[in-house]
Amino acid sequence: MRIGISGSGGGLGQRGGVQVYLRDLLVALVEADGGHEYVVFVPNGEQPPPVPGSPRISVAHLATPLPRRRPLRDLALLALDRPPPRDRLAVEIDDLRVDLVHWATTRWPVLALKTPVALTFFDMQEAFFPEFFPLRERVGREVAHRRGVRAARLVLVPSRFTAQSLTERYRTAADKIVLAPVGVGDRFHPQAEAEERARLDKRYGLPELDFLVYPANPWPHKNHARLMAALAFLRRERSLEVPLVCTGRLAGERRSATALARSVGLPAEQVRDVGFVPEADMPALYRAARGLVFPSLLEGFGIPVLEAMACGCPVACAEVAALPEVGGDAVRYFDPTRTDDIARAVEEIWTDGALRAELRERGRERAQSFRWPCVIPRVLEAYERLR
Repeated sequence: MRIGISGSGGGLGQRGGVQVYLRDLLVALVEADGGHEYVVFVPNGEQPPPVPGSPRISVAHLATPLPRRRPLRDLALLALDRPPPRDRLAVEIDDLRVDLVHWATTRWPVLALKTPVALTFFDMQEAFFPEFFPLRERVGREVAHRRGVRAARLVLVPSRFTAQSLTERYRTAADKIVLAPVGVGDRFHPQAEAEERARLDKRYGLPELDFLVYPANPWPHKNHARLMAALAFLRRERSLEVPLVCTGRLAGERRSATALARSVGLPAEQVRDVGFVPEADMPALYRAARGLVFPSLLEGFGIPVLEAMACGCPVACAEVAALPEVGGDAVRYFDPTRTDDIARAVEEIWTDGALRAELRERGRERAQSFRWPCVIPRVLEAYERLR
């Protein structure tokens, strides 16, 4: 088959769960050698994601930019059960003459295509935490999500949590949903490379530092504020200073880890906000860390938890949403809405070497079942259903 894959939002300089998924998906599809041809398309003005070198994969730069979202119009069309109008971008995608289109993100809305569509759907934050979004953005997200799910022939979800969310909130038919977890790439492994810690220290200013790591852009649902409060509690009540390295940054974002740490009285040297970390450096960062702490309030999957386990990095994470499906019995769970519970988990993973050794071993074993060769067949089976 000739398969089109949307590449919007996956360009260099971006690292979020969706971007990681898209880039690794392309590599896994090519390595699976199913005999298919792949066309990664991006709208005008966008850079494509990194594409593996293979004669079976190509990039199509479309002439039309992304359409401007019109949430009120689209909300009315949704309420009337009418499809959105076909626009130039939809015509261009249909003209690629692919057998199906895999919308690998919900970053931009699924258009009125004649070509069959499979949609990967991660989560619906706006349904669980509407207070985190301005009204216009919340309506825009919900309309785009509902429209995309309705237009797709199949919806690929990374977790049972997301599948249940779709059936309960969108009334999506169960036979339309395909469980296809995110995989983890071979670069995430426990064996440190020669001089990698020295390179990491030089690049990010972490000389000889033991630390916990939290890789997340500072969106409200990532819950940085409670994590900083937990660190402040440990410092104040337990005389325990736990250094933290935070990655990720948003353009124009004021809720930086540094600002949040300062607001609860943590010294600058305890919380290092290193900003954007390229994909190539993430495995070394996990391997260097004493542990990963992941207090997110909502995840449709939880890619950093999987990456850390694969690298032999002990994990403490929130027991919410899809995270227990990823961590299984290989992580130390806590309630992310309670600062005291976060603090207890941080203290345990920081001070208890036996716990870290146990989590390290369990995590490596659990991550093996999420290697891409184990999960990519589910994506390919979904493609076959649309043949």
